[in-house]
Amino acid sequence: MKIVTRYLIREVYTSMLASIVVLLFIFLSSVVVRYLHSAASGVLSGEAVKVLMLLQIPLLSAILLPASLYLGILLAYGRLYADSEMTIFTICGVDPRRLLNTNLLLALVIILLVAVLSLWVNPQVYRYSDHITSGATSVSLDMIKPNSFNSSFTQEKWIFYIESKSEDKKSFYNVFATQPSGNQKQKEFVILMAKSAYQKGDPKVEEAYIILKDGYRYVGVPGQKDYEVTKYDEYGIKILQETKPWHGDESSVPTMKLWEKRQDKLAMAELQWRISLPLSALILTLIGIPLSKVRSKRARYAQLAPAIILYVIYANFLFLARAWIKRGILCSTLGMWWVHGLMLILAIFLIGRQLGWWRIFGAKVHDV
Repeated sequence: MKIVTRYLIREVYTSMLASIVVLLFIFLSSVVVRYLHSAASGVLSGEAVKVLMLLQIPLLSAILLPASLYLGILLAYGRLYADSEMTIFTICGVDPRRLLNTNLLLALVIILLVAVLSLWVNPQVYRYSDHITSGATSVSLDMIKPNSFNSSFTQEKWIFYIESKSEDKKSFYNVFATQPSGNQKQKEFVILMAKSAYQKGDPKVEEAYIILKDGYRYVGVPGQKDYEVTKYDEYGIKILQETKPWHGDESSVPTMKLWEKRQDKLAMAELQWRISLPLSALILTLIGIPLSKVRSKRARYAQLAPAIILYVIYANFLFLARAWIKRGILCSTLGMWWVHGLMLILAIFLIGRQLGWWRIFGAKVHDV
């Protein structure tokens, strides 16, 4: 019997893994387009895009793992029913009750994983992602594009122009940089010319600079000839990007702090959303078991259409309930629980029909 249990778990996990890979690829593809657009505009560096893409994996996994488990059960058991393997397992003693227990054990791992992601990991991921996208972290040299003017790169509003850069993107050649000087009444400008430049220091901390080498510094008013000229061997410019005030939303607040602020509707909406993710994995598992049953090979994937429609309805109502709580349309007491309650009732009905509870109940009533 243990061999059969391991076989069933392996089949579901294999289908679930294939589903999560496909879903992650689809959703990450849409996200990467937005980040690449920001990188092309000079808002994000190449390294920032890589970090943000990696951070999207746990964020999306918390949402997609319940759906992948649901699809894994539908695909794996649908194939077993269509190929009559489930009939053989039934003869060997794998009745619907044992199948249900096996799936609950299987789902427990996913529920715990989703709970860890949604309640603990993802708030920290959201916070770090928000810091990057809001400009609260320093930027690196690869944000400067050759043969184009790059403005607002530093706190001092320097405008850069470079002719070329090295293959490793750590050195610049033939650099031009300008900014307004402190004397705004005379409209003076500072102009720097350098043969090369490189980055010094760690861009993750505040002590990060562009070091210009072997060049000249000009200070003066455009159109006048009384420029101040200084020759230098090295000239440093701090490259911290001007940061915007960071206002993290509830997604980045730790779960315990959300519980402390549970009287606030925004905090309550976020808290219930985090709890809903692992809870949805349990409910979808219960629904997927009876919906996976098919009667012939021709109908192997016939159950997918209504099952997917049911999932879409479930997910949309969760998103809708979350928005209603934020707007104050729904009280936090009712919250998202009514959506889970309706789906749980449906799951109990489907499982009861598969186990024959209604026939047993009907027979007892008839005897009376």
